[in-house]
Amino acid sequence: MGIRPASLSMELSSLSALPSLTRLPVPVFVSDAAGRVFFANDSWLNQIGVAEGELWLTVFPGIHDSDFQRLWQNCAVRKEPQWVSYRVQPEARPPAWYEIILQPLVDDQGESRMLGTLLDVTDRILKVAEIHAILDTAVDAIITINSNGTVDSFNQAASRMFGYRPEQIAGKNVSILMAEPHRSHHDGYLNHYLNTGEAKIINIGRELTALDARGEEFPIYLAVSEIQIAGQRRFTGIIRDLTEQQASRQALAEQREKLAHVGRLSTMGEMTASIAHEINQPLTAISMYAQAGLKLLERGGDETKLKDALEKLNVQALRAGAVIERIQRFAKSQEGVRELIDTNTLVLDLLKLAESDARLHAMELVVELADNLPPLYVDPIQIQQVALNLIRNAIDAMNEIDCRNGRRIVISSSLLPGELIEIAVKDLGPGVAEDQVDLLFTPFHTTKRDGMGMGLSICRSIITEHDGELSYMNNDRSGNGPGATFYFRIPVGSDD
Repeated sequence: MGIRPASLSMELSSLSALPSLTRLPVPVFVSDAAGRVFFANDSWLNQIGVAEGELWLTVFPGIHDSDFQRLWQNCAVRKEPQWVSYRVQPEARPPAWYEIILQPLVDDQGESRMLGTLLDVTDRILKVAEIHAILDTAVDAIITINSNGTVDSFNQAASRMFGYRPEQIAGKNVSILMAEPHRSHHDGYLNHYLNTGEAKIINIGRELTALDARGEEFPIYLAVSEIQIAGQRRFTGIIRDLTEQQASRQALAEQREKLAHVGRLSTMGEMTASIAHEINQPLTAISMYAQAGLKLLERGGDETKLKDALEKLNVQALRAGAVIERIQRFAKSQEGVRELIDTNTLVLDLLKLAESDARLHAMELVVELADNLPPLYVDPIQIQQVALNLIRNAIDAMNEIDCRNGRRIVISSSLLPGELIEIAVKDLGPGVAEDQVDLLFTPFHTTKRDGMGMGLSICRSIITEHDGELSYMNNDRSGNGPGATFYFRIPVGSDD
């Protein structure tokens, strides 16, 4: 309207000046101590509809007698202007919302009065109500805080998520909703951002741990943005409860672990012959040295020879035990645990398992390991499972063509640009046929007579879980002769 409330704060020493207010475009009235209208201008009569001599409280359902007495005491008696907001319900008119500025006034007889000026804020109230309605129907929790970190608004989804009613949380520091260590550090984070502009979470979504009204922690995804209203800085947080998502993620991880374990057992089953051969050798030697020792004892033979036989028996027993221990560790069902591990140590340890299978098929395993590779942060058993599967596939591929291209399998490690470590298995088999390209990593697809078709599928899921990539290339495309090279690439490790 172009009229500011301050311009209506006029000094009226008598009621003779009231006629000058008659045609003001905003409602103006004067009230006596009983709440009757003593004077009303045209805008008041048109918009509010309460005539002089009538009780003006009748159209203000939110103002009760006790409220009026408080306003009268503060304004007319203590001479303190009052600024309040109320809904008006005029007779035969739609409801409206007004801000009311009440100022003390004294009439010509010295009687105290209240001068009221009304500003129509209906549009603003309705817009705010519409915004709150939208916020309260949002699926995600939405919270706004001021620059001091205290909560301004708290939608219904936030109430359901955290267990607080909006009136319980309004005006409190938002850190009450945070778990440690962020709870203790939040005010410091906020002040740092306000002073430096350096954002650690503003406009950057991240997963955190929240705290509900019962003191129970739960995982959330929080996205924070900054807004300015009337020159005041505000921050809006949109929060999503990740409890179900994390439970699903955990269940999926457990299923992956079970599937990987099945894959390892399947691999051990396929390697039964080579494992039996690997164990049979030291067992045969143990039997032979034990028999030799018994004969020496029966003959009362040389103690030196007996000691030598027993030492050799012990070596073979340890050898058999080491084979069994490696197989047990590989096939054991256990929760995946990641650790920082040297890449080449991982490969060399795996070869102790793979060499027996290679020897059984008269294959040669050649290692070409790069020096000074950074460590990997992986589950070593799972990564060895992938590499062993690739080596066994290479053996099968070369046997498929009767090793006519040779009997050599090369296992290599290297550091690639982008801080990626590659472990590759190069064979001399027939390569991957064109009609198999799209099906290669598909579950239950296999070209082997007795295969389940799960090996490469499980391997890819393991490498993907490690933020890596499993792929292949036919060697003839890179000028490296016949066969194919299967490889996986994993980011350089960090346990942070």
